Amino acid sequence: MHIDDPSAEQLLSRPLKLAFFDIDGTLLGLDGDYSARLARAISALQKAGVKTAVASGRPKFAADFLIDELGLEAAGLYCTGAHIENPLDEEGVIALHSLSAALVSQLLVASAELGLYTELCFRDHFYVEKWPHVGQLHSRHLRSVPTQVESLLALAETAPVLKLLFAVTTIEEHELLFRLEKQFPETVFAYAKMAAKPDWLFVSVISESGCKRTGFQQLLDYHGVQACETIAFGDAQSDKIFLELAGVGVALGNAAEDVKQVADIETVPVWDDGVAVVLEKYLKLTAANALES
Repeated sequence: MHIDDPSAEQLLSRPLKLAFFDIDGTLLGLDGDYSARLARAISALQKAGVKTAVASGRPKFAADFLIDELGLEAAGLYCTGAHIENPLDEEGVIALHSLSAALVSQLLVASAELGLYTELCFRDHFYVEKWPHVGQLHSRHLRSVPTQVESLLALAETAPVLKLLFAVTTIEEHELLFRLEKQFPETVFAYAKMAAKPDWLFVSVISESGCKRTGFQQLLDYHGVQACETIAFGDAQSDKIFLELAGVGVALGNAAEDVKQVADIETVPVWDDGVAVVLEKYLKLTAANALES
């Protein structure tokens, strides 16, 4: 249902304890930034006693600026589920799921044969061999610059790899990513797009042990909340599991149709402050319910 549907008020009238936010295309718009309105809405939500957390394909080091600036400090999920951590705890790692060294090597060889842009991500930094326009723009959105190396294959042997990211820049090239996925059926491929570049397609590849379904339950247990007490916001295929499992799943208006179909509510696009629109409605309903009681 759309956010303007009266039935949406029923869903948003339930008490919430925890909110999960995707980043790209959800909190961050076409310019790679968030609005003052969104910041105010999230701050008001936190003052109302709702914990706020990241649930994103981004590595944590590329989400730290939002954790700090928007106070998304509750334990959350990064790297599409390969990394779960409480940012406020020095020993706050809840789970790390690295790809096997053999699988990383196989993926790197296969992706090179297909000519895919590739990023290799450790827990605290990421690396590339080549840094074309797609990588440079992606880096600006991440607000983190990769280190260029001669060989990702050699580098992958030095530490556990949490995620590989591959990208293409034309609709015709999407098939290359799908072809790669078919070669590795036991591995998690989570697709996402950049709102400013609708023809581009990114895929994060992580270990099957780090799926978002498992991560969602781990976070519920960690926070001591039930699924019905959570709300999740997202726009990409990789967000679908959280939208399905949360008590209230909210798809942005810029999301693909299959993402909207699994959500409980469809809000307006990110460039029209879709997240803020929902939060403002929730807070208004919460205030009204408090007055009645």
